[in-house]
Amino acid sequence: MEQTEQLRRAEPPESALRAVKAGFKLRKVVEFPSGKLDLATLQFDSNTQPMAAGIRSGHAPARQLLYRSGTMCIDMRMQPKPGSESILLIGQLLDTIDPGHGMGGISVSLLSKGDPVLRKHTNPDGEFDFGLESSRDVQLVFGIDDTRTIVVAVPEGGNRVV
Repeated sequence: MEQTEQLRRAEPPESALRAVKAGFKLRKVVEFPSGKLDLATLQFDSNTQPMAAGIRSGHAPARQLLYRSGTMCIDMRMQPKPGSESILLIGQLLDTIDPGHGMGGISVSLLSKGDPVLRKHTNPDGEFDFGLESSRDVQLVFGIDDTRTIVVAVPEGGNRVV
């Protein structure tokens, strides 16, 4: 419970926000409105959860992640594509103020090493998906409206083998 409270209060350092914003400006990937740039914070990562009692080893089929920025939550699942080294990234954007309604039509950009790879929009339920060859140096950028942009740093690796 103490760790959850610490995560809730955690804010990214101002220097990190400046660096992210400068990187996007240099590449002209995302137009920055006069509003706010948020770096979403990781709230849950299934890779950090202990194995169930009595299980000595196993293969987690997917990695579950939950990020938060203000009232916005990004629920993501990273799973390996069968027969390849690539990863499928599936997610949903939700607003905790109105969780019953999807956040459709939100722009989602996939960046790799700061360069744009693909841009999509969330479906009517706020869902999105991308195929990745590697999750190294990958970010998702959500253009919520004219006043807010949320950046999610995707962790390396889709799942763990213990």
